[in-house]
Amino acid sequence: MVRQIGGVLLTSLTVLFLCAADVRAADAPATASAPDKAPQLERTTFDHLTTGFELVGQHRDLPCESCHYNAVFQGTPRDCATCHGVGSQVHATGKPITHILTSNRCENCHTPVAFSPAVNFDHAEVRGSCSSCHNNVQAQGKGPTHIETTLECDACHSTIGWAGAMFNHSGIISGCASCHNGISASGLPSTHIPTAGAACELCHIPTQYSSFAGAMMNHPAVTPPMPCADCHEAGKSFLGVAIVTRPPTPHPMSGDCGSCHLSTVSFSSGTLQPAGHIPTSQPCTLCHSNPADFSVYQMLHDGISSGCATCHAAGLSFASMAPPVLVEPPSNHIAFASAACESCHAASNFTTFVISNKSPPMNHVAVASLSCASWSSRRTTCRLEPQPVPIATRPRTSPAS
Repeated sequence: MVRQIGGVLLTSLTVLFLCAADVRAADAPATASAPDKAPQLERTTFDHLTTGFELVGQHRDLPCESCHYNAVFQGTPRDCATCHGVGSQVHATGKPITHILTSNRCENCHTPVAFSPAVNFDHAEVRGSCSSCHNNVQAQGKGPTHIETTLECDACHSTIGWAGAMFNHSGIISGCASCHNGISASGLPSTHIPTAGAACELCHIPTQYSSFAGAMMNHPAVTPPMPCADCHEAGKSFLGVAIVTRPPTPHPMSGDCGSCHLSTVSFSSGTLQPAGHIPTSQPCTLCHSNPADFSVYQMLHDGISSGCATCHAAGLSFASMAPPVLVEPPSNHIAFASAACESCHAASNFTTFVISNKSPPMNHVAVASLSCASWSSRRTTCRLEPQPVPIATRPRTSPAS
C-alpha cells in the first residue's frame, strides 16, 4: 500500500519503520537547498484519533507493529478479542487459564489501562453459574455465617450487591431452625412459648414464608418432655399466644396439669381423677356438677350395682372423702366373712336390704361359710342397719357340747 505524506509517496512498510523507530527519514538534516528530501516524520506527529481509535492506556506506548501486523494499516481490528484471543496473529496478552468463564467482549469489564482489576464487571458477560466464580477462590463466596443452602446465589441475591437478599423458600418444608437461629436469620424471640427444641415447622406453616403468624399449637410435639406447667402455670404469658393458666383455689395449686387433664384441646374434657380419688369409671359430671370447682360434689351411686367394698371396706379413705363421710362397716357389724355388701344391702344405700320380707333381713346363704356358732355362741347385739339386731344365741341350759 502506498500513502502520500507531504507530496511524497511512501510505502506502508516505510511509514511503519519511521513510526516504530521514531527516526528521521533523511540521510542528512533537511535544508532549503534540498527540496527533494522527504519531510521529517515522527511517531508523535501522527494523531491516531483521526482513525477513530484513540490510543489510551497500555495501547498508547506500544510500537505500531504490535498491532499493525505485516505493515497492514487498513482493516486493523478494533475489538479486544481479535488481538487478545487465542490464535491471534497479533499475539496480544490473552485470558489466563484461571480467567472465569465469560464471553469475548473484554471491554465490558476491562479497560486499556490494565486488565486487573476489572473495574466495570458486567455479570451479563459471565457464562456458567454464580458459584463457579463465587467460591472464595476466584471471587468472594459465602461467609462463615451464611445460611446453609445448596441453591445458587442468584436464587436470593442480585448482581448489584450481596445485601438486600430475598430468600426463596420454595421447596423448603423442614429444617427451619438451621437458618432461623437468631444469627443467620431471625430466630425465636425471648417471649416465645417454650418449645423444648421442637422444630418450627411442627407448629408454623412451612409454606407461609412471609410471616410466622398463624401457627397452630401442636402439644404432642412438646409433651413429653415438657410438663404442662411450663406454659400453663399461673402468671405465665407468651408472644401471640392466649394461654389458659392454672386457676385459683379451690383448684389444686401444685402438681402438673397432665395428672388430671388428658385432653390438649380443652381443660374441661378428657380429665383424669387426681391421686387418691375414689375408684370409679363413671363420668365426672355424675357427681361433680361444677367443672370450675371439683371440691363441690354429691355422691351418687347411679349405675353401681356391685363392688361396694371397693370403697366401703373398713380402713379405706380417699381424697376429700374419709370416715365418717365415707361409710364403712362399724366395729360391731355382724360377721360376714368375705361376703359382698350387696349380698344383704341394696346397692343404692346401706339402709335398704335385698331380703326385705324377713326380719331381720339376714341373707344366710351369703355367709354359709361361717359356722353358726361364730356369732351365736353368746347372747349379743349385732348392728344390722337401721337398728341393732338381737341375735339368738345358744341357750344357757343347753349341754355344753
